[in-house]
Amino acid sequence: MDTSGIFNRISGSYNALNHIFSLGIDKLWRREAVGYLKDNLPQGARVLDEACGTGDLTLLEAKNGFNVTGIDISVNMLEIAKKRVGRFYMSNRCRRTRSAHIPELMLGDAAKLPFQDDSFDAVSIAYGIRNFNDRAAALSEIKRILKPGGHLMILEFAEPKNRLLRFCYRIYFRHLVVFLAKLLTLGKEHGAFSYFVQSVDKFPKFERFCNEIAEAGLSDVRFKSQSGGISVLYTARKRS
Repeated sequence: MDTSGIFNRISGSYNALNHIFSLGIDKLWRREAVGYLKDNLPQGARVLDEACGTGDLTLLEAKNGFNVTGIDISVNMLEIAKKRVGRFYMSNRCRRTRSAHIPELMLGDAAKLPFQDDSFDAVSIAYGIRNFNDRAAALSEIKRILKPGGHLMILEFAEPKNRLLRFCYRIYFRHLVVFLAKLLTLGKEHGAFSYFVQSVDKFPKFERFCNEIAEAGLSDVRFKSQSGGISVLYTARKRS
């Protein structure tokens, strides 16, 4: 699967469509995830944001005082992220945040990270790990580059466990989302957003993904459902 090609093609509409599809709730999910980092890390801690895309989580982490490096496999996504970072740090809003660190953004493969062992206090991934071609290798790399005691925080889509909510979710996500993507991209990227839906269906959810994280050698693996299970916050640590 040419994941980078897919995301290069949809980079221009990806950010807006994500917010539309989640009805804007994804912003709350990201804030909760950053809250986890703030509860467990000091100001200035070094964070690697993998699959950073157009920079939503990267910027939010930087605004909250972390020293963030964003990495992604899509050149076009990174170009948008760089423009967003530049606009923010040139704006007056920047002066009202606690961030003293401009995020570094770079092209890279999650299965072959260009960093030394024990380099980061935390690794974050927001709605990207399901697109990794080799998830086991990526989790192994995360363990390698995390400092002892470092934190892993992952946001990923799932399906509500409640039957009624799951039924409504499936109608919306599997049919309306693809229709809206086709409409908003003038029919050009129907296949890309169909892949988006299929990738969520295939991804291991809840306890199953926790098992994958534990098999990679990380400890204290937990998950928390968000909005009834539409999104899930997974957390873990590297043993000290």
